[in-house]
Amino acid sequence: MLPTGDSHAQPLPAPAVRQLDDLPSDILYKLLAGLPAGDVVRMSVLSQAWISRWESVPDLEIVILARRRRSRARRPPSVPSEIDLDDRVRDWESAAGFLERCAARVRGVSIRGIPLRLFDRADGWVRTVAGKSPRSLSLALNMTALPSLFACNPGALADLKLVTCVLPPPPPAFAGFRVLTALDLDYVLFSGEKGWERLEAMISSAAPTLEKLRLANIGFEHGAAGGAIPGAWIIQASNLRWLELRLTMAGAGSWELGHQPKLDYANITLNAHEPRHYGSMLAALASVRELEIGNFGCATYQEMKTFHQMKIS
Repeated sequence: MLPTGDSHAQPLPAPAVRQLDDLPSDILYKLLAGLPAGDVVRMSVLSQAWISRWESVPDLEIVILARRRRSRARRPPSVPSEIDLDDRVRDWESAAGFLERCAARVRGVSIRGIPLRLFDRADGWVRTVAGKSPRSLSLALNMTALPSLFACNPGALADLKLVTCVLPPPPPAFAGFRVLTALDLDYVLFSGEKGWERLEAMISSAAPTLEKLRLANIGFEHGAAGGAIPGAWIIQASNLRWLELRLTMAGAGSWELGHQPKLDYANITLNAHEPRHYGSMLAALASVRELEIGNFGCATYQEMKTFHQMKIS
């Protein structure tokens, strides 16, 4: 856990500190990057020279999450290593300060459970994270709009997971996250016009590298031609290996599957009330080795049916 001012950790003997200092920087940083972020920060007690050394360690893995408030006797230090916070403003601001002080790129960042009274600061924290060029980013927020997501380095971000977030239109020059290998969107609302086209573009821009895709409970703020029904869009990513679709909400629009020649596994839950050409969907899944498929209706939910070693012709 991240240290506080009253830490009781005992400094290592000077020879042990010198042994660490004698390591080549690349080896030392590789060792430190393999530790939880809080443990790296705690090493600032080793010596005067180590007080801020953690700030320059590249490839840290940082997790910031909310927790239920505990009794004072059992409460851990206020800014832990999985930076495990209750809803106190001071704790969340301390976590944001930790992110700001990381001078090097980070390997991954996960933020979950920002309190509602602080949700207006969430996008600013995402902008701070974006400046660290993370390769992995996981955000579970309270339907917060995230324009700063598009400030992430599109040539670095490889794994993106968004839960209960709002995605506004990207800047005009934004060309997509082109090196994504995994994309997971759950209860994500695309605000603004033609959100379905933006989701289609988000997938297709990553198609050369995208191997894992999960879309669940996607919604679009506006329908096509001023109506309530979103337009048609296609899921096309020819290198996908793993696919899960739970587009059971009517607001997901009229989606179709493009050909998926490398797909090993697919899990698809359909909306019983949407017209669909099942033949074309199954043809797109012709190469899949394992298929789980189910049907969702307003009154009933049919169990998933699993098919192994499929051959569709």
